Order: sequence, then C-alpha cells, then structure tokens
Amino acid sequence: MGAGVTLAVLGAILAFAVRATPPGLDLHVVGVIFMVAGAALIVHARRGSRRERVITRVEQPSDPSLAPHTIRETIRDVDPE
Repeated sequence: MGAGVTLAVLGAILAFAVRATPPGLDLHVVGVIFMVAGAALIVHARRGSRRERVITRVEQPSDPSLAPHTIRETIRDVDPE
C-alpha cells in the first residue's frame, strides 16, 4: 500500500503544487495519472487475496449395515496484504 500512497502524493504535488510548464509535458495531467494509479494500488492492496478450498470426505458409520455418507465443506480464507 505504501507505493500507492507515494504515487498519490507525488501526483497531487505535480497536479496542484508545481507551476513549471516544460515543453511537451503537461505536469497537471501526469499528476492526475499518478493519483489515479496510486488510488488503484491502494484499492488493490486493501482487497487482499482470497482463497476458497473445498474439502470432501467420506465417513463410514460404525454400523456396517449403514451406507457411508459424504461431507463437503467449503473454507473461505482472506489474507490481508
């Protein structure tokens, strides 16, 4: 997330604080692009990674006359980055 914040801050500085106008380069537009890229990185970092595991197991009852039954379990993990 640090890279996103850095890009957003640099973009704000370029867009709002720098008054230079080098030929062939619009610093205001570059600043806005940096801020949008920084916001995208921040959103991506806050989402974290998501995993889903499905575990299927067959249990045999203690009584041999009964049929085995299947148990299906879904586990969802969210790992914050």
